[in-house]
Amino acid sequence: MKLDDLESYQRIVSRMEEIKGITERFQPKPPVQETNPEPKKIESPFSQELEARMGGLFSGESDPTPAELSPIIERESFRNHLDPNLVKSVIKAESGFKANAVSPKGAIGLMQLMPGTADILGVENPFDPEENIAGGTKFLADMMKKFGNTDMAIAAYNAGPGAVQKYDGIPPYKETKDYVKKVNRFWKGEN
Repeated sequence: MKLDDLESYQRIVSRMEEIKGITERFQPKPPVQETNPEPKKIESPFSQELEARMGGLFSGESDPTPAELSPIIERESFRNHLDPNLVKSVIKAESGFKANAVSPKGAIGLMQLMPGTADILGVENPFDPEENIAGGTKFLADMMKKFGNTDMAIAAYNAGPGAVQKYDGIPPYKETKDYVKKVNRFWKGEN
């Protein structure tokens, strides 16, 4: 019997191809050449000094550091009435601050947005740190409003709001229970 004949192997290969297709969908497209290109001004709420310090942040050469992401996290946390340290803790638990992270289930970017969730949140490129954090903080804030409890909101971020509703609390999934503990540990400053 060959490996290709095993049904489970075929399912795994099929899922890998599906994930590859998802990630390729969100890869940056090469810029279109303009006949008379003018330098494009970056619209940003940041000061020129901050933009200068963050110059290489989105070049794709390396993952941004937590310090480089702090202004974005603080802005989006403020916009969504969240503690910035909670958002940083979710990012650390989700991707370890890796902007190009892709989970085996297909979650993308810093805050590990599923493609369908990214679409609902209006995130066109989940690999873009600004878009990803904007979408992730909005989703986390929605979960806080929906459940009125930080642990349940964190659980819903991980397992989905339907699972939290079904169990009327943190779902009995080991992964989700561990995730809630991990985010809270990071939030308290523990490793």
